Amino acid sequence: MATHYLYGTILTGEGVAANNRGDNIGNTTTLQKVFHQDDLHTSVSAEAIRFAIRYRFQLEGLPVNRSYDSSLGKLLYENEKRTYWNGTGTPFIDDDLMGFMDAAAAKADREEEESSDTKSKTKGKGKTTRRQSPLAIGRAVSLRPYRGEITFNAVSGEKEKGKLSLYNAEMHTTEYQYTFGLNLGDVLNKENISHFLDAIVDMPAVAGNHARFAYDFSPASLVLRVSSAHSSKIHNCFEHNEDTRSYTVEKLIRRVESGDIAPNELIVGGEIAEREEGKQLQTLGVEVFGGNRAAADEARRRIVRLDQAYSVLER
Repeated sequence: MATHYLYGTILTGEGVAANNRGDNIGNTTTLQKVFHQDDLHTSVSAEAIRFAIRYRFQLEGLPVNRSYDSSLGKLLYENEKRTYWNGTGTPFIDDDLMGFMDAAAAKADREEEESSDTKSKTKGKGKTTRRQSPLAIGRAVSLRPYRGEITFNAVSGEKEKGKLSLYNAEMHTTEYQYTFGLNLGDVLNKENISHFLDAIVDMPAVAGNHARFAYDFSPASLVLRVSSAHSSKIHNCFEHNEDTRSYTVEKLIRRVESGDIAPNELIVGGEIAEREEGKQLQTLGVEVFGGNRAAADEARRRIVRLDQAYSVLER
């Protein structure tokens, strides 16, 4: 079967992002930051997005290997050593989509040999159980540059002598965008492709600490691509437009016009459908939907048409 991919770039709606009681520098609760297009932007890690996707699988009652117990504040495993894994059968959805690596057996062998009477340093002979992740997710980057928004706060409750009760918290009013790529052929249980699309359209809370901030990480607009191309060419295709204080997909339009991206490989959904650029993409032959769920359903239909193996995605 030929290699095919599902690529996507998600743009959230505008909101006020914060990370209260998260990372700190002195008495300031900070947001992670990166330099993008020669300016400072706030960012959310790919690991936080992956955690939210996995947690949504758990909330939906899907078979996950690693689950989160909110009452204990810790991760629990059904089969931490993946002793069930032999590349066949029905894997846990998170092991299937996100991969894993367990080198504990090899580590145990090395420790045993190094503690023996001979003090042998021979490399351990244990087996590393691993699976490369079919799903790659990029770090989310704010659409708008960070302009230094900050608030002044005081710790609630009884104050303790000698302990600082005042702190600052960085905030950022912005949209975020992130890109993903999924190797469809490497997904063992093809139904999990459909569950992943559901998670992208209806994402639970992302990032934050024990005081999670209600920032909606579901898409306001999205761009999907079903293709055999090995590079997405839609990575971070939304750009901030300083003139309109909104966004543009001019870079994406140029790539379609130049022939770098075939218009029949793209699916666009959400608020962008009502914008002039959405209509321009439609004129170029791109299928544009007013809703994100409708766009995800179209992606399923296109994947089903690729090969009989994906027929389980039909709805």
